[in-house]
Amino acid sequence: MSGAFRFETFVDAHSNIFNEYLSSVIAKLPKENEEYKAVQDEIESLYEKYPKVLGVFDSEQAAELTKEECAALIRIMELKNQLTDMELQSIYFRGCYDSVGYLKKAGIL
Repeated sequence: MSGAFRFETFVDAHSNIFNEYLSSVIAKLPKENEEYKAVQDEIESLYEKYPKVLGVFDSEQAAELTKEECAALIRIMELKNQLTDMELQSIYFRGCYDSVGYLKKAGIL
């Protein structure tokens, strides 16, 4: 490796926009991942069917939910966890992709 090569990570160079970068990776998911879009659609459908459930997330006030609404809330939380898992996986693979770019830039690959 060349002595002139200075390794600087994306986070080092662009820490001021790192969160925007992560958001842009996640924003592509609904367009590029059918499973992600389907999970989002299922969440939206549950909110439409059980509007009081959305209030649980949008309000700091206590909410009384029926048994069906509680089941919908639990399902929504499961689906949100699935979305988070897909987002983290997408970010992980983006990092792998960027790592290959760094290695190529360094002349290692």
